[in-house]
Order: sequence, then C-alpha cells, then structure tokens
Amino acid sequence: MPTDVATLAERRVVYLFLYVADLAVSRDFFEQKLRLRVLEEDDRSVKYDTGEVILALNRASDFDITLPNEPDHSTDIVFLVEDLDAARAALEERGVEFTETHNYEIGGISDFYDPDGHWFTLYETSEESLTWPSGDRIQAVRKLYEAEGKPGLVGPHGGPEFSLDGKPLIYLFLFIRDAEEAVSIYADGLAIKDLEGGPCSRASTADEEGVIKYDTGGIILTTHSLETVRDDHEIIDHPCPPRTVNPLEMGGKAVVFHAPNIEVAVKELAERGVSSPEHIVHSEIGATQRYTDPSGHVFFLYEPSEEALRTPSGEKLRTIISRTY
Repeated sequence: MPTDVATLAERRVVYLFLYVADLAVSRDFFEQKLRLRVLEEDDRSVKYDTGEVILALNRASDFDITLPNEPDHSTDIVFLVEDLDAARAALEERGVEFTETHNYEIGGISDFYDPDGHWFTLYETSEESLTWPSGDRIQAVRKLYEAEGKPGLVGPHGGPEFSLDGKPLIYLFLFIRDAEEAVSIYADGLAIKDLEGGPCSRASTADEEGVIKYDTGGIILTTHSLETVRDDHEIIDHPCPPRTVNPLEMGGKAVVFHAPNIEVAVKELAERGVSSPEHIVHSEIGATQRYTDPSGHVFFLYEPSEEALRTPSGEKLRTIISRTY
C-alpha cells in the first residue's frame, strides 16, 4: 500500500453526480416520491442533501452525455434505512417500483431505479454485518442521523410521512471488469485506505471475493468484480444476479473526491500512474479534474472556490470534510 497522499486528505467522496434526460421529471421523482431535501437548484441542476455526500442531478444534454435506454447495472447507490419492509411499502404507495427483496448475511436489500435507469437500493443492516469493519463506519454514520433521544435514523421508518431525507447514502458500489485494475487506481493511485477486503486490511466479510470497501468518509465506495456467470449454488448464497454492463452506462454518473490542492494532487496521481488526457478546468465553483478508471467509471477531483463554499452546498461540503468517524 502506498504512503499517505496529503493533498487528497481523507479521500472524501463529497458529491455523486447523476446525469438525467429531463430534469423536471427527475426532480418529481426525487422530491415527490423519495422526498429528498433540496440544497440548491437552478434551471440546469439540483443538489440534494443525502447524508455524508451531496447528490447532484445535472442535465445530460449540457455535457453531451448519452444515456442508455435500459437500467444502469454499473453502479449501485445505497440508502440506509431502519425498516426495509416499511420503507419499501411507503415508496411503493407513491409509485416507486422495486425488485424482489433479498435477505442474507449482509441484511436486507431491495432495488429500484430512477426515471433514467440509475440503480438505487434500500438497505437494512443485519447484526452480522455490523460486526465487520464496515459496520463500525455504518454505526458512526447512523449516529449522526439518529432521532434525538431515540435509537435509529431520524423520521418515520415507513408510512405516509416516510422520507429518504435523513436516511443517508451509505454505499456506492462500482462494478468493475478486473479487480487488479481497480486496485491500481483506487488503492495504489488514489491511495485510499480500505476498510475491508483490500491490500492493507486483508479483512474480509461474508461477501464474495472481489469486493473491496474503501474508506471514503461517510459513504463507503466499494469496488465489486463484475460477474457475468454464477452457478446456482452461488446465487443461493448471494442472491443478487450476475450482471453485465453496457459501456454507455458508464458516463451517466460520476464520483467526486475533495482535493484541497488540486494542482499538487493531479501531479501526485500522475506520478502513481493515474493520468487524464483532459486538463484542470477552472470556474467560479473552483477547479475540477476529470478521470476515467479502466472499467469506464468517471471520477473527478474537486477543489472548491471560496465562493462555492459560501453557498448552502458549500456549507454542507465543509461539514462533510470536517467529520471524524
């Protein structure tokens, strides 16, 4: 494992960008059905408070991004809930369509998709999952969003008043074509410490091989080997089906890492073999550098400007990067 990279600080994921075809349609889904809380909005984008990361919707046409006409199976975006059955029932009453609920070692999961096919999951932890190293991080994040004087996340766990506001995004799964390639980017290049399954901790969970959970703050970025074939007995042990991905899916979202000094960070990444054909882009919001990993997942480094930090999303970003877990 490489030595620490000071310029990437804690390697915090601070934004998740989703690119959408019709912003009005997407806003109706996220605000009326999921009832997320808006941090900022304009006619081209909207930012939501989703716990320890900001979920930002951007119009795909503004960035020349083509979205596939099918569900995106390359990235799974996971909300933490206290009562999966109650949360699912509440959202179904508002027209959200779910796949089958699965319960196994990690807990309970149920998937749904937004209007553009972005893949989301509701997740209820199991007792066993909370004994793993990642369980400590989940418990630390849960504590930040507990109802005052009560155990569990704030707000109703189901029913007509249920909202995903206050139910933090806890996992971001990136399905990758080759585990070693992913390690070369996320562990060796970005120098992100692993919580489980990686070259530093060697800690494992009940999940299958090829899964590494990285310490990226309050949302756990996890690389997951893409399995296109799985034996029947393996599906029984791990009910999520094997998946294939369409290359068009890869550009429909992007992970954003905070970089306190982007010029130095870009140079250090290049020295570690992580480079980009694009240049740093400077704007009123700060500086960004775009990268693509070997599987096609897009990520950015972001150094916010002082002006950006004075906005509501900037205040939230300040909170995210100041947390200790």
